[in-house]
Amino acid sequence: MTTDSAPTPEGESSIPDEVWEQFLSDNERDIRASAPKEPSARARIVARRLREQQEQAAAQGSRRRRGRRRTAAAPADTSWRTGRTDEGDRRTLRRGRLRGVAAVLLLVVVLLVVLSPSHAWSLVTGNG
Repeated sequence: MTTDSAPTPEGESSIPDEVWEQFLSDNERDIRASAPKEPSARARIVARRLREQQEQAAAQGSRRRRGRRRTAAAPADTSWRTGRTDEGDRRTLRRGRLRGVAAVLLLVVVLLVVLSPSHAWSLVTGNG
């Protein structure tokens, strides 16, 4: 069902030829390049937080009395951006070292089995 009140004669299109030619000549890359870009949700959240921080800093700056010493601002907490903390870093280093030691031990066992299977079996059974 169409919304046009006048029916189109058979064989004629309601779409102008120029529009139809543009549709046929466009490819997906051209369409994506001309489409408007919308920031991601994370980018919008970050932009909002930065804007709020700037507004707060401006409001605090206008409230300051003349002649008061300015104190250093505390550094902003950016751990939410990286998802890592100092404790997480230490834990990751410990896990990495443990995995490295386990890999070396596994390599020694595999080499022992490959180079001397009978000697490796005697070490396992205790008949040495």
